[in-house]
Amino acid sequence: MAEPRLLRGVLMWAIAIAVVNVAWSLVVDGEAVRELNDVDHPFQESVSIPIQGLLGAEGPLPAVFEAEFDHLADPTAEVGWAITSADGTYVAGWNGSVQDGASGWEGSLPPGAYVLTSSGPDMVVAHMTLTLEPLGPMRVEGHLFATLGLIVIAFADRGIRGWLDSRESKTDGEPIPIGFRGVRPHVDEDPVQVEGQWSPPVRG
Repeated sequence: MAEPRLLRGVLMWAIAIAVVNVAWSLVVDGEAVRELNDVDHPFQESVSIPIQGLLGAEGPLPAVFEAEFDHLADPTAEVGWAITSADGTYVAGWNGSVQDGASGWEGSLPPGAYVLTSSGPDMVVAHMTLTLEPLGPMRVEGHLFATLGLIVIAFADRGIRGWLDSRESKTDGEPIPIGFRGVRPHVDEDPVQVEGQWSPPVRG
């Protein structure tokens, strides 16, 4: 009898831990997309890209940069882009012609200030986006906190329930005070022998 209950308890714990970790995986994969150059804005040769970790996280953020150029006159026009840090450190870049198609880069960027430099003639439209995962640096810590949090909540709930049950049982078992044990006032059953207000009325 004990073994099936133990097996069921272990199975329920495994399912609960799997559910909270899957939920965290869905949250941590959330993306923030920033458009750096597009058709609705004039071509910008230099764009500042400030990157900050969510909740003060200092680890590198997973990043995906995508660029595509459209020509308005010459498909062989030379274009290019480069991402550098604020101090001039090279991160990624590409040079080619409009007809080469899309280009991009995938990696990670530590929090800090970056600059996107683009080059190309006036008759070229650039489409550039930077996609970040703000919770990426907290992926491992999040799984750990989710699992530990579930365990803490489960044991806290059990402890509170046990404490409330013990208080209820203690309240039910307390003796009734002597002054409230159903003491009835003494009244003589024969009102004839009682003087005062209990005397029968005198009829004339």
